[in-house]
Amino acid sequence: MIILLLILLTSAGYAVAFYFTNLSLWFYFLWVPCSFVLGILTVLLGIAVCFFYFMHTDPKGKFRHHLLHQVTGLILWILRLKIEYIGKENVPNDAFVCYANHKSDIDPVALYYGLHRICSAIGKKSLFSLPVIKQCQKAFGAISLDRDNDREAAKSIVLAIKSIRSGLSMIIFPEGGIKSRETEEMVDLRAGAYKLITKTDALLLPATIIGSSKIKGRKHFKKIKIKIIFHQPISKETYSSMNTNEIGTMVQEIINRGVHDYQG
Repeated sequence: MIILLLILLTSAGYAVAFYFTNLSLWFYFLWVPCSFVLGILTVLLGIAVCFFYFMHTDPKGKFRHHLLHQVTGLILWILRLKIEYIGKENVPNDAFVCYANHKSDIDPVALYYGLHRICSAIGKKSLFSLPVIKQCQKAFGAISLDRDNDREAAKSIVLAIKSIRSGLSMIIFPEGGIKSRETEEMVDLRAGAYKLITKTDALLLPATIIGSSKIKGRKHFKKIKIKIIFHQPISKETYSSMNTNEIGTMVQEIINRGVHDYQG
């Protein structure tokens, strides 16, 4: 990954600089670990500066997407998650809304990395109260949804609709949170989430996530294998005659069929 390569190159630069110093001999035993630590800190500082810059620019910028894609890949690697993506050829180039089942807080990160498209996400308000995620929200146009306040939730949906109309694709979990880790299936249907496509005519991309429910209960930081299946996108011509409940039922059936077809 590019970020790891940058860390190694920066560390090598510090190591070379230390080599040509006139420091005492004992420091030579420390120059490699010190160079590596300084390399990590330098790259992280650079990423932080980029994030601050992104907070004041268009969320559809290509550079920010490539940087976030590298960051999400690094996060998945650090968390020891091995993800198999199936159906990546189904991910549209045009604006879309990706609907998926939800079993772990890492789901949006894994989806974003696999989609590899300029897009954002809608998430619960409490999630965006965390310091780092709060900055990511501002930098990448993510939208917080307050499920306990209908008026604020409606404002968030309107904001998401405007973003999609402007060409920004969106990720959303229509169950309204993690309802159950006992099954991989989508277990709840909130019809309001499907207004994002009925009000924008965007492509609907169903995605099935299998295995992320095991992250919460794993022991000894064991590697977890996850499958994410991107199904055939659904166009306006297919769903235009359906109401949001009917669309939700259709998407739920597609996602749950994916669980039965690919689980195990």
